[in-house]
Amino acid sequence: MIRINKDLHINPAFVASLEWDRSNYAFGPSDSVLVITMHDGKEHLVRHQPWYLDGTDAYAVERQILASIEEGDAR
Repeated sequence: MIRINKDLHINPAFVASLEWDRSNYAFGPSDSVLVITMHDGKEHLVRHQPWYLDGTDAYAVERQILASIEEGDAR
């Protein structure tokens, strides 16, 4: 299980796709949103806000998911 934020944990074995929504990127990477699509079709939107208290570093989340999938640790 990978901790996304204080309320959300996911199992990388059930991740169908990862993509970035940078439609509001005009003001920099703070407007980036990681879209995690699960096998059942559910989408989790992870806003990149690491500077807030308990904020999420979406780039670190993406790295953790990809590393887990590559290592075969996704169970």
